[in-house]
Amino acid sequence: MASVTRKNQSSRTERRDEARQRLLDVVERLLDEGESFTELSVERLVQEAGMSRSTFYVYFEDKGDLLRAWFAEITAEIADSAKGWWAIGADASREDVAAALEHVVRTYRPHTTLMAATYDAAAYDASVRKLVEEMMAGNMAGLRKHIRAGQKAGWVDPVLPAAETAAWLTWMAERGFHQLVRGADDSDFERLLDGYVAIVWNTLYAPTR
Repeated sequence: MASVTRKNQSSRTERRDEARQRLLDVVERLLDEGESFTELSVERLVQEAGMSRSTFYVYFEDKGDLLRAWFAEITAEIADSAKGWWAIGADASREDVAAALEHVVRTYRPHTTLMAATYDAAAYDASVRKLVEEMMAGNMAGLRKHIRAGQKAGWVDPVLPAAETAAWLTWMAERGFHQLVRGADDSDFERLLDGYVAIVWNTLYAPTR
């Protein structure tokens, strides 16, 4: 009986994941066509996905619920990509910093459209807003810890206020991903990446070199 229950749960999870991906594909397409996530109705989403409303509500409470499960997964992926940056030490060159930041940005880049939808939803959905706030707080905490460790060891500019610098760099990057990286072609993306690397390098590390 237990094995049957586990099999049924696994099957339901697979169906939910499949439904979620179909719906998220629709969200991405519509947003890329200029639609606003705030204005998209469940009716529109299920129609575009070839799905019934009843099926949607079997798996999701609302549009916010659709985004929350995805957001939890992608933020874990992005947080993991940042570990290479946090691991940079005194002997890191500008090229090392560039490689670490490129990994973070390239991990984020495929998800900029759905991230934008999540931020739209956060304006009116408290549960989505809580996830966004937790993600940003975690990003700032990681960078703040990195800055303080570098200042203590002498390879990050010691005059910088760690908490405020981490907050500025984190929010600057987040908005830049949405407003600049989203929709950029490959050549523009490379220039944007170079600019981001220059800002981080000159702010944190260059003064001690």
